[in-house]
Amino acid sequence: MKTTHAGMKISEAEFGALIGDLVKALTSFNAPSREQQELLAVLGPMKKDIVEYP
Repeated sequence: MKTTHAGMKISEAEFGALIGDLVKALTSFNAPSREQQELLAVLGPMKKDIVEYP
């Protein structure tokens, strides 16, 4: 993740917006809450490798 996103200048706000949009999409497609939480649990630790700016 770190190498792939290096130099993309992704901010905290942009990462947060991605998560928000992802949750909205999953909800609109009636993805079960448990699966949504599992996906977010996988993405959460990747934040440190994706976000470069506060």
